[in-house]
Formats: sequence, structure tokens, C-alpha cells
Amino acid sequence: MTKPTNSRRDFFKKTAASSIGLALAPNLLAATSNQKVAKPLEQIKPIWRNKQNGMTYRMMGRTGMMASELVLGTFPFTDDSYNQVMDYGIDKGINYIDTAPAYSNGQVESTIGNYLKKSGNRDKVFLSTKLSFYYGYIDRVIREIEKGLPQGKKDALLKKANAMIEQRSVMKPGYHMNYFSGQEAQFLKTYYRHLMLQEYGFKSEWRAKIKQHAYKLLEDSLRRLQTDHLDVLHCPHGIAMPEMMDDEVLQEVLTEFKQKGLISASGVSFHNDVAGHLAKAIEVDYYDITMFAYNIANHAALENLVFKAKEAGIGMVAMKVAKLLWLKDQPKWRLEKLNTAIPDQDMSKFSKAYLWALQNPNLSCCVSEMHTTDIIADNLKVVGRKVDIQTV
Repeated sequence: MTKPTNSRRDFFKKTAASSIGLALAPNLLAATSNQKVAKPLEQIKPIWRNKQNGMTYRMMGRTGMMASELVLGTFPFTDDSYNQVMDYGIDKGINYIDTAPAYSNGQVESTIGNYLKKSGNRDKVFLSTKLSFYYGYIDRVIREIEKGLPQGKKDALLKKANAMIEQRSVMKPGYHMNYFSGQEAQFLKTYYRHLMLQEYGFKSEWRAKIKQHAYKLLEDSLRRLQTDHLDVLHCPHGIAMPEMMDDEVLQEVLTEFKQKGLISASGVSFHNDVAGHLAKAIEVDYYDITMFAYNIANHAALENLVFKAKEAGIGMVAMKVAKLLWLKDQPKWRLEKLNTAIPDQDMSKFSKAYLWALQNPNLSCCVSEMHTTDIIADNLKVVGRKVDIQTV
């Protein structure tokens, strides 16, 4: 039987007309019903950094930031031995660096800050970090509330949280994937936190202290990164329940950060319940950028939402594009699907994964943890390439 060849780019353009017939989170479709119409990207003035021949750039939604198709993830960058990697990437036109204070307890931010100061390359890149510990003070609030509660009440809230997780099917195999140890535990902790706050609310003094805590976290990151502003700040980092985006304090904080010139764009990242979170980000409409797990295994649940997010003016960074190819005990069909989609025998499976993802014109870029110059060189072979995705 002859395999038909379809243009994946054409497919993405058609997905807005209909939802994909899959079993998604029950609250998914309703969350996108009130999306706003954003200014067309062609009417937004582009903001350029480190524009180089040989690199392809895409606009990150309403921010106007023109990001390189591949951007630099920095999880292992714990010392100055990675300076040459950053030098090489920037020389090749990479212009976006993503980090977080949770990476080695701030050491990675310090590494990047030292590099940017020493190299003078701060103005060549869009710099992104996260408020990894935003919920730290809120969890202290939860512990204070718990002190006055009988164990039966706490058990009842935990039972309700587990029931919500099961009812929403957010851990359903095929929809949920674990990319790191302890990822699944985020669900129960977050749902329990939400139910606790929903039932007992905030005291006014707690709201003020949560904001103070957020400011302190940002100040610490700016100090380590040796800069007076960020281009993108993600908060929360790795959100695990869509309703947490209804946090009014968080919205106030991000707005204030922008007004003070501390950040240019607000972002949110998520690995869990990816479709549910992307739908919610479109609904709340105060995030400029989203960063989420997107790959050959989970994309079918996301394509319609990715289209809607772009129409809403939200920039999108695809992460974990190739991560599942590193994980142990992966089903064989995932790599087989990728090899069917892109049968090129001369490419590594990792660069194939990025080439596959970048055929989606609605994405802004893919973040890749490129910790050697050889990996950067291999991955950069895919930028600007347009291919027809093979399907069976």
C-alpha cells in the first residue's frame, strides 16, 4: 500500500474549524469559549536580538519578540564550563536562554549571570526565568490552616482532591506522561492546596506577604542573573491545576512587575494536564507566553488549542519535544511514529523530533537542553527546514 503524504502545515491551519475527537479533560472546551481576538502578528512590531544568517526566527505572540526556532535550555549549566556552549549557540543565532532558580538551587542562574556579564551578551538574548518557589509562602499558609483542623477534615479534603483528579482523567495513560521523578506527586499537592484555599480563603495579611514573597524571589533571580530586568518570567513554574491561574494575587504581581519594568512578558509553564492548562491560559488572557510539553506522543490532544492560543496572541515554547526519547521503557510506537513521520536516515532521533515539532507554524520555538556544542550543531540542522510529514 502506498503511503499518502500530507502537509502537516496545512493540517495545522485546518484544526481551528473543529475540535479533535479525543477524550480530553472535561473542563477543556468550555475554557476556550471566551477567548479574545488578538492583533494579527503582522501588525505587531518585531523585536530583534542577535539576528544571524542561517537561523530562522518566529514571533512570540503579542510580545513581538523574534525568537530563534531553537532556544537554549540550561538545566545542567552549573559552572563556567558551559560558557563555550552559550558562546557557540549565540554565535549561531540562538537568542533566547531559559533557566530557573530551581535548577541546582540557583546555581544555574548564577552561572548564566556570570557568563552574560563577562561576555557582554545580555542584550543579544531574550532572558527567561521562573518563580519556581512562588507557592512557598502559600504552603506556609496551608500549614497554618492545618494546625486548627482535625485530621478527619484534612483526610476529607485529600479524598476530594483524589476524586477530582480521577474524575478529570488527568493521569490517564496516553494523556499524562512522566518526564521526571516526582512529577505525578504535583497533582495531589496542588489539588489539595486549591481545595484548602477555596474553603478557607486568604486573610488580607497573607495576600500582602504572598506578594512580598514573590518580589523577593524575583529580586533574588535578578541578582543571580546580574540584570535589572527579565524578558520573560514564568509563574507558576510547572503549574499542576488550571484553577491556580485564577489567583488574583498572581495576576496583580505580574502586572506590577511589568509596570515597574522588571519583566517584559509574563509566562507560565506546565508538564501536567497540558491541554487543560493551555485552555485555561487562553481563558485568563494575562499570560503572554506559555511553555509546555509537546511531542510526537501527546500532540493530538493539543493541536486545536495551539491554534487557538496563537490566534489569542500567546507565544508558545514547546518543551520535552525530544525528552521522551531519552526516557527508559518508552513504547516502541513513539519512535516508530517519528521515523514514519520523518524517514530521513541521516538525522538523529532527537533532531528529527525538533524538525517534526517545528513543522507546526503555530509554535514560536522549541527549547532544547543542548549541553554540548555538538548537540547544538546537530539540532541546528533543522532550523528553517520545511518538510512534508509522512502519515500512514
